Amino acid sequence: MPKAPASSPPAAAVQEPTDLGRAMGEVAFYREHNTAFGPYLRELRDRHGLSLRDASDQLGLTFAKLQKMETGGRFRIDSLSLFGAIADLYGRPRNEVLETAGIKVLAPEQVSSDLDDEGAFARLVLNPALRPMRMDDRWLDSFSTLQKKQWVEFAKRLEAFFHAGGSLASVLEPAPEGSAE
Repeated sequence: MPKAPASSPPAAAVQEPTDLGRAMGEVAFYREHNTAFGPYLRELRDRHGLSLRDASDQLGLTFAKLQKMETGGRFRIDSLSLFGAIADLYGRPRNEVLETAGIKVLAPEQVSSDLDDEGAFARLVLNPALRPMRMDDRWLDSFSTLQKKQWVEFAKRLEAFFHAGGSLASVLEPAPEGSAE
């Protein structure tokens, strides 16, 4: 008996990041097929006086893929940067191009707004700009829940301190002799 084909997730299903991805602020997106995108794309190309061949070359696409996109066919998204390239080529806002293409993007704040202290701690210590030397996700379990909560609170206070005009030099420099602390 032949096997039934595996069912694919619906086109509008959100591609949720992993728990670690959520902690690091990974962006999730989903796509709903929008039949208006093809005519929109063709109109932009016509307005700019580009041939299908010229536009596909400038976008780094094959002629066939751009043609499929313009005629309303379904196409695979290799990278969201494609829509940025379309926006740049035709001088349109990126959010307009994404919205017309049916792309919905969930920013890290929306994806991770429900993070607890453990998730927020992981996002802090695994962020490439903030990560302590040699720390990776294997270290996350070596901290207690209380320690994680304290580090998250420290990061929030540090951010507020800098937004209020504080400087790291004023904290790290020794107090002048004779000053009361």
